[in-house]
Amino acid sequence: MSDLPFKINKNHKNDKKSNWKKYGLNMDNFEEIYNKYIYATHCELCNKQFKSSRERQMEHNHQTGEFRNIVCNRCNHLKADVKLQSNNVSGFKGIHKQKNKTCKQGFYWQFRAMINGKAKTIKSSTNLEFLIEFAEKWKKENNYYK
Repeated sequence: MSDLPFKINKNHKNDKKSNWKKYGLNMDNFEEIYNKYIYATHCELCNKQFKSSRERQMEHNHQTGEFRNIVCNRCNHLKADVKLQSNNVSGFKGIHKQKNKTCKQGFYWQFRAMINGKAKTIKSSTNLEFLIEFAEKWKKENNYYK
């Protein structure tokens, strides 16, 4: 284990197993996935080099727990099945309700996306269906799902 790309502590393996299990990762082939993870030096999707062990993420299917890739933080957040935030009442990733007293209904919907590591507002609307349709089209046109 002396040829590891990053330093790890003695509890690293047990900590990772516990953490990945908590996040729903299937543990059937843990040893194989863990070895791939600790030796990973680049994102498997964009090929970005990891500068620290904190930049590596276990990308997996959130419904089945099936492992897919070892990726950078950015690629992990761009996946289509990333869980919705608990405060997201729209049911659509990236669209959130914003209170606004000047709107007739008292709120509007805002579509935000991560661009170059920063959350950016792409479009706002009082019509949720319109905004969802717009967001889907925008994501396809901008290759937002990597």
